[in-house]
Amino acid sequence: MNFIKSDFSLTGNQKKYLEDLAGKIKKIMPASLYRHSINTLEFAGSIAKKYLSDSDFFKLCIACILHDYGKIFDHEELLRIVKEENLEVSEFELNCPPILHGFVGEYLVRKDFNISDRKILKAIRLHTIGYSNMDLLDKILFIADKTEKDRNYNGVEKLRNLAMENINLCLLEVYKNNIIYNIKEGKFLHPDTIKIWNNICGGI
Repeated sequence: MNFIKSDFSLTGNQKKYLEDLAGKIKKIMPASLYRHSINTLEFAGSIAKKYLSDSDFFKLCIACILHDYGKIFDHEELLRIVKEENLEVSEFELNCPPILHGFVGEYLVRKDFNISDRKILKAIRLHTIGYSNMDLLDKILFIADKTEKDRNYNGVEKLRNLAMENINLCLLEVYKNNIIYNIKEGKFLHPDTIKIWNNICGGI
């Protein structure tokens, strides 16, 4: 896999873990979703070379591979899990299928893959909507998820280039693009969107 050929120092055990993890999800994910997960990982790796420390790169790889794990469960199954496990999910998130997979995915990754690292779980939980004062790992996953090589929309190549030049400006542009897309499509905006947008713009 291309992500193994990186400028970061991964131990042999870490490389083996990532290869095994990718192999596991390949068996259970639809081919298109698996390809998206690996594409996200590969572009995140390219971005990370400029911004991220070696210590967080391994965590980023895990978060990228598993960020859409919740999508293999249908909406009714996710709702059942929320109810049975008493997960902390808002009424809005319960009724918004495009983002629910992230919020429940945090629990599923913890349970099914025995992952407890807070940075990894937070990145997975909030990869669809972001949050105020995002850390570097979260920014990279958020951007890579929406700009990986199979994404094809007007301006995506500009965003990819911007990610390599100025990650904070890229985050602003990706978030803005996401808001505009949802409005144009008549889709819901998460109640925290304005707060997050103001924070990205000026740290408000």
